[in-house]
Amino acid sequence: MAMINKHEFSHSLPGIPFGVIGVLNPGAPQFDPMKILRIHGYKNMEKIRPAIRKAADEIAEQAIGVMEPVIHFKRMAVTECLRENLFLENGLTFTNPAFSQYLSEAQEVVTVVITVGKELDDEVDDFMDRFEPLEALFMETAGWLGIEWATKKFVEFFNAGTKAEGRRLSKRMGPGYSYKVDGVVAVWSLEEQRQIFKTFDDVNLPVQLMESCAMLPKMSRSGLYGLVSINRSKDENPEQELSLNE
Repeated sequence: MAMINKHEFSHSLPGIPFGVIGVLNPGAPQFDPMKILRIHGYKNMEKIRPAIRKAADEIAEQAIGVMEPVIHFKRMAVTECLRENLFLENGLTFTNPAFSQYLSEAQEVVTVVITVGKELDDEVDDFMDRFEPLEALFMETAGWLGIEWATKKFVEFFNAGTKAEGRRLSKRMGPGYSYKVDGVVAVWSLEEQRQIFKTFDDVNLPVQLMESCAMLPKMSRSGLYGLVSINRSKDENPEQELSLNE
């Protein structure tokens, strides 16, 4: 369920509060263990050795048992999107050459910090300590699938809350990702993670931002969505390359 820090409440639009920090706990991730194998190139499930399939099943069950997804989010007004700069009403500024292409219509944005918790990282480390690299790899992959599942659940939750307004979330944009702008690849600096985290300065997040701008727990994700018209055609995914931070 979603919980809102009501002491920060100033005003709201129908469905999803504006200007306050929300927390969504979507529950235990659900995914097909065979996805772990497909990600690593196993295409014909019938030809996979039983021991490998068994390992994937067991790791998926173990991972689901330790992951505790939690999403912190904040909805904020945009004052101007000018070329590569996105200016927010609260005084924060984000800089990304792709903003003018992907967020020019957005009058509001939503920042998110998502994690599946530290225990998943601990399980990966334990496998490595025991010299079980296959299990560590599968566990890490299961964590990525958990993050993907939690992200989709957040989008479903938020879009349901803003449907009455006639608005929905755009595709997520994240520091460390690259984007095509007028045929040229531009990278949103990973250092902009600091700006994402500044939007949550007044709460104690379960994710730590390191000096390198990587996050702990490792299986965490941050980003920024635009809030656009529900009638806008589905935009292409702006993320061109996987961020090294995920």
